[in-house]
Amino acid sequence: MNHTKEQIFQLFVEKLSGSINPEEEHVLEERLRSDAAFERDWRLLEKKATELGVEGFLSGLDADAGLQELKARRGRVNQIRYKRVLAIAAVFLLMFVGIWMFFLRKEKVEDRGRIAELVKERQQSVSLVFNSGTKVDLGRESAGKSIALGNTTLNTAQDALRYTSGDTTTSTLSVPPGATYRIVLSDGTEVWLNADTRLRFPLKFPRASREVEVEGEAYFKVAGNAGAPFIVHTPLTDVKVLGTSFNVNTYEKGHVRTALVEGKVVTQCPDGQHMALTPGYVAEYHLSGGFSSTTFEQEDELSWINGVYNFHDMPIENLVRLAARCYGINIILDKEKFAGKSLTGVLERGKLPEFLNDLAATAHIKYYYLNKDLYLE
Repeated sequence: MNHTKEQIFQLFVEKLSGSINPEEEHVLEERLRSDAAFERDWRLLEKKATELGVEGFLSGLDADAGLQELKARRGRVNQIRYKRVLAIAAVFLLMFVGIWMFFLRKEKVEDRGRIAELVKERQQSVSLVFNSGTKVDLGRESAGKSIALGNTTLNTAQDALRYTSGDTTTSTLSVPPGATYRIVLSDGTEVWLNADTRLRFPLKFPRASREVEVEGEAYFKVAGNAGAPFIVHTPLTDVKVLGTSFNVNTYEKGHVRTALVEGKVVTQCPDGQHMALTPGYVAEYHLSGGFSSTTFEQEDELSWINGVYNFHDMPIENLVRLAARCYGINIILDKEKFAGKSLTGVLERGKLPEFLNDLAATAHIKYYYLNKDLYLE
């Protein structure tokens, strides 16, 4: 479970005030033991509270003594009580506002390792949303678990999912920026999903058809079934296959790229235009210009499955979009400074510090992290 700064601060206030419940206390102890980033934020809060004397202030509030004082003054009890409560509340509020502002202060970070830590802390989890609206978190903490929901059983592994189900309604698997995932569908078809990708599919395919929808990028290894063609719907095209392996990419608006590794596919658009592919060829469909075809390098096309992205003479603006998806971070580029400039190299998932180092060394790009954004200038 990832905790936001707001959630950490809430736990801290509950801990100090003595209102934390046993379950939250257990979660707190476990996170302090196992999560270095969580512990660092917690210690920062403790340090600031100590500097402000919050714990001493709280321990100095003697409820019994206060009650006796109020009883002794009788006629002015209500007036004194309210003034005292308001004074205590004001001091308490000022102390915690000070801690809160300190905790959420905007920090300009230039250390590559620290930037990577901050990005990882905010990484979203893969999720599966059922037709009923039920959402299941498939993050790393769910790996190795069996989850039963109605007539569906999910069996999770590290960044992968198998399942059994009698439910023919459509579910949506969402992979956030910074992650990849693999799923085995009910017919045995394997699908690898790249970052920032959504796959909509029936948990159980009907007998005579197999249809899914994809937005983003996915590699399919389709299980053969001559009686039920497999159809992948994209925002612009449909890809029809029987049993084959291919990659489909819809990241660029108004453009779909379908690369065939083995077998045979036909890709077509609603107006009837279509193109048949043989292995080693890619179909490029542009909304403005229709279909075109060329060969492709399989290593470059599919290296993302192994967390590697090869780029050749790529405009820096395009590279930034690729890096933002790969690392799960919003990147703000000085477009005017780098207009018309390109780079060649390799980008690897999970190696943000190395990527930043390469940018600095090869393109003299300065970087810093501020308020959840990575700036390149």
